[in-house]
Amino acid sequence: MASSTRQPLTRRQKRKRVILLVLLLLLLALLSYATFYFVQNQSLPSVNLGTPQAALEPPQYLFSITGNEGAGQLKRPAGVDVAEDGRVYVVDAGNRRVSVFTPRGRYLFSFGTSGKGQLRAPVNVAIRGTEVWVTERRFRTIYVYDIEGKFLRSFSPKAEPKFKWGPLALSFDASGAPRITDVGSTERHRIIFFSTEGSRTVMFGKTTQANSVLESPREFFFPSGIAVAKSGNVYVSDSNNRRIQVFKPSGELVRIIDSSGIPRGLAIDTKHLFAVDALAHVVDIYNLEGKQLVQFGSKGFGPGQFNYPADVALDKNGRIYVSDRENNQVQVWGWPIAAIPTVVTPSTPWGWALCLLPLLLLLIPLILRKIRVVVTPDFIEALVERDVISDVAAKRKLRLMCPESDSSLYAGRMVGDVDLGTLIEAEPHSESDVRAMREKLDVGEREAILLALADRA
Repeated sequence: MASSTRQPLTRRQKRKRVILLVLLLLLLALLSYATFYFVQNQSLPSVNLGTPQAALEPPQYLFSITGNEGAGQLKRPAGVDVAEDGRVYVVDAGNRRVSVFTPRGRYLFSFGTSGKGQLRAPVNVAIRGTEVWVTERRFRTIYVYDIEGKFLRSFSPKAEPKFKWGPLALSFDASGAPRITDVGSTERHRIIFFSTEGSRTVMFGKTTQANSVLESPREFFFPSGIAVAKSGNVYVSDSNNRRIQVFKPSGELVRIIDSSGIPRGLAIDTKHLFAVDALAHVVDIYNLEGKQLVQFGSKGFGPGQFNYPADVALDKNGRIYVSDRENNQVQVWGWPIAAIPTVVTPSTPWGWALCLLPLLLLLIPLILRKIRVVVTPDFIEALVERDVISDVAAKRKLRLMCPESDSSLYAGRMVGDVDLGTLIEAEPHSESDVRAMREKLDVGEREAILLALADRA
């Protein structure tokens, strides 16, 4: 006969198994998320203990996006922005197009090279939801594409078809309302705020060469960058006046920030202002009140060095993308202690399948698990008489065991081509387990040994 009797688990054993199961499920959940995150961002999530505000040192250079050799190679990149899905959109000015890369820098595709929306002198790019807005200097307009690069329309002030301007830098507030710098007229370098529908709501400014930082507020000399804080305040890099001006949504001046050189592209996170300084070949980081906190980069051609940088953008994980114009690349920087990555919920069936794929690991123990059976001599003889011993031996998931005292009965015995000594493994028993079985079930030594082995199996 075969014995498979099993003692009920004790409360302590059940508790241990529940704890192990919970830990296993947590590990599988983390693995599932890491798998989904890696596919989305081409990098693994990093759990950190601080934020940029807490970092005492500047960001660190990570890698550069160059497009490598061939169709995707960058040439004099200007504007840069990052979509919600992490893809990096670069105004590839030297190639008269917008090039798109993965977060890790792999070239995907380009657009704006032919047909409607063909670019001749693109400068800046800003993404609003699933729309990509690109300022076009030669045609003095803004082209709007979908996220895959299909041309949608040109943007101009609503109900003003004859409005003349030269949009240069652009950004959006939290509602998607455009904020745009205009350098279309030599005498009228100005700022224009629009509603989400495209109507002009606020317009101010004229061209002025200021002799000091605080002179001639609300006037500009090549406003080359613009960014909007969560509060709605608008930050404008008044480049040739070597300053950054800050305005309320109404256009009222809030403050003027003295920059270290020639500020160009701007970007804002929840607490910091990033300003590219083209003349000093650095990026300055300020708090939103205008206090300079840290600076990174230097002039040169090596990793972490800039040669007339033009623009800066941030992704949702705290990485910093800087268009390094004359080095023909976009540099990617990160904080020594960065923000905890945002948990992104899958939005497609494929995303959910990918996220849940590691849960299939739960099936591995079931697939690999062998059924262990404690056998007695009369059970083996019954298998021999029925001529099924070879069938039992062929079952790879079945493992036969016997007490050590029975091993001599099978050693060297052949039944057909089956060696019973190899098929049946001798298993040592625990005297304490045998004693417990005898006391609990009131059985003899032999039966207690079989039951103790079966319980372990």
